[in-house]
Amino acid sequence: MEPREPIQPPRRVISRGMWMSVWAVIGLAAVLSIGLPLALAPDVAPPAQAQQTLKETAVATPPPALTPTPTPTFSPPVWLSSSRAQIDAKVIGVGEDAQGAMAAPKGPNDDPIWFTTFWWKYGAKPGQIGNAVIAGHLDRKDGSPAVFWRLHLLRKGDSVYVRTAQGVTWHYVVTDVETYLNPDTGPNDPVLQHIFGPATTANLNLITCAGDWTGKEYTKKLVVYTTLVP
Repeated sequence: MEPREPIQPPRRVISRGMWMSVWAVIGLAAVLSIGLPLALAPDVAPPAQAQQTLKETAVATPPPALTPTPTPTFSPPVWLSSSRAQIDAKVIGVGEDAQGAMAAPKGPNDDPIWFTTFWWKYGAKPGQIGNAVIAGHLDRKDGSPAVFWRLHLLRKGDSVYVRTAQGVTWHYVVTDVETYLNPDTGPNDPVLQHIFGPATTANLNLITCAGDWTGKEYTKKLVVYTTLVP
């Protein structure tokens, strides 16, 4: 018998399809080995396409709406003060008296009303554009000083302060001081229009008696004009 040749193990035939699968796996592993660390790294900038998308998103997002500035509200005055004229007094609202003039309440000689000031409630409120008017008595029934006894001491540039019911304090500065004969030509009198009429600035006009005492009234009115400090 002839000796047998050693039996060789059969070769495994790798098909073309299998080789393609192997290379695909290798390629995928390579992509993952590069892309995955980049995706996980916090300090790595995003790709250009992602940056463009972020930019477009930022541009498309509208800015937050601005909160509108609230319209200021004005309230009646409750307190008036001026260091120069030594005024530190309560304010109450008044209307017309029986003659159609601005009311000025009175009382017994010891009544606190003599040291109270009166705001013309049909005019402007403190802080508003227009003429706010506050009056006060010069003296009491016995001739002793009342709340506006020293109003005549005010001069241009002096300060006057008004506190309102809402707790707001308005600062006014004296712009003029005038003395007039008592107006007697009705509400259209130029002096009354200047004191009580319309205005383009926020003013506070302070009024008291002046001149000579006739036994019934004083012959003149003292008016201190002030304008709101911006």
